[in-house]
Amino acid sequence: MKLTRNALRRAAIALALPPLLAACTATPTPSPTASPTPTPTPTATTLSPADQDLVNAKQAVVKLWAVVDRLTNDPQATLQDLDGVAMGDALTMFQQNLVKYRAARWTGTGSSVVEGVEALASGMDASGRATWTVTACVDGSATTLVDQNGKSVQGPPYRIRHQSKVVERASALYVAQDEAVGTC
Repeated sequence: MKLTRNALRRAAIALALPPLLAACTATPTPSPTASPTPTPTPTATTLSPADQDLVNAKQAVVKLWAVVDRLTNDPQATLQDLDGVAMGDALTMFQQNLVKYRAARWTGTGSSVVEGVEALASGMDASGRATWTVTACVDGSATTLVDQNGKSVQGPPYRIRHQSKVVERASALYVAQDEAVGTC
């Protein structure tokens, strides 16, 4: 039997085709891969109630100075905004200062920086409310207080250490006393 050239090609293809098809459908063996190193998930730090109270007492003092700066800078803003951050002697003192500034037509610009804030629990006041003593450096070097002619009415020192008594009232914290105790 004599095979033609085309027949020989078909036979060669027929013999070669099954191994080629098998190679295409065979399941490849997986190559080893490095397993990714798990990245640690950040965990929320939970403060104890006492530590959270200290943080909140510090924030009460920072918030007070932000309100005082805003009221100094805007003579049209209501002094009642102090009621949300101060009470007692501190409220009276800041109200009197701001009334004095407004009567003299003094206005401010800038914001104080409250830094080096430290807080200690200091027990209960006479009314049975929790209190904290907060010491902070209030840096007023980025603020100005000027009269109606634009002349500065403030002078050094610009960095004053304050000691504040923070009191809890109706689940909120208020600065009840504030005293300048030196420079910082």
